[in-house]
Amino acid sequence: MGTEYFAGLDLGGTFLKYALGTADGKILKKGKRPSRADESQADVFSVMFDAIAELQQEASKRKGDLVAIGVGSPGAIDFDKGRLIGSTPNIACWANADIRGKIADKFHLPVWADNDANIMAFAESRQGAAKGCRNVICTTLGTGIGGGIIIDGELYRGTNYAGTEIGHMMIVHDGLPCNCGGRGCFEKYASAPAMVRHYVSLLTESGKKVPKNVSTLTIFQKAAEGQSEANAAIDITLGYLGTGFASLVNIFNPELLVVGGGVADAGDDFIARIHRAIKKRAMKPVLKGFKVVRAILGNDAGFVGGIRLAAEMLHK
Repeated sequence: MGTEYFAGLDLGGTFLKYALGTADGKILKKGKRPSRADESQADVFSVMFDAIAELQQEASKRKGDLVAIGVGSPGAIDFDKGRLIGSTPNIACWANADIRGKIADKFHLPVWADNDANIMAFAESRQGAAKGCRNVICTTLGTGIGGGIIIDGELYRGTNYAGTEIGHMMIVHDGLPCNCGGRGCFEKYASAPAMVRHYVSLLTESGKKVPKNVSTLTIFQKAAEGQSEANAAIDITLGYLGTGFASLVNIFNPELLVVGGGVADAGDDFIARIHRAIKKRAMKPVLKGFKVVRAILGNDAGFVGGIRLAAEMLHK
């Protein structure tokens, strides 16, 4: 038997990102392919099969064997069965996909599948910003707010594998309706689209022209130029971020909050401001030693987490 290699797959609505690595998460080859998410389930699986076959060839080129596969996918995933529970909005054909079953039948290898936000949290806890920490909340701030929670070194998944939906914690009683069916959800007030909404309404109120294609990037640029509406929109968003995260910190008392996703790319100053917004609102005992840091694995987090998960589960 040659060296043991592991495959990590990160399935998204646009691309499948994938990599071959060692048990300690060293990446030897990575790639990406269009995920064909708007086609049939069989088409999405065929993209995954091609990627795995490519990684298998790479493993034998390196005189080793592909021994296990870890997959991150959107949606709630029954971790014990390795299959999707119900559907997921950004991959229409993916309802009840039997990720483990289909891949294991094709390659005769052990396969583990988990929710993509869990996988990102796992990657950051094993070899990213939270390495060495036992209790961690990981979150991605982007179009929505996703998250994963590590308790005592292990991923917390919830009774029906549908837990840690941080973005759907309700922070405004009877607030704006959310596509999850609830109202007043965290992500309706503190995500990237929420910041844009705050900004647009402030501009409208002050009778200023609303620019085309506003993004959080525009807002941070305008704020740097000293525009009061842009600064106010950031402050409003930080108020909501502080409220939501302080609640989580009060409940879980983590060592670390790891922040990734598009909004976190605004830089270290914004991360420091999130920390201050939490400190203003959280209880004193939970703040002892508590830190807010940026995620460091970026776009690699999905396949790094898949590789580390497969390696840990194989040798459990």
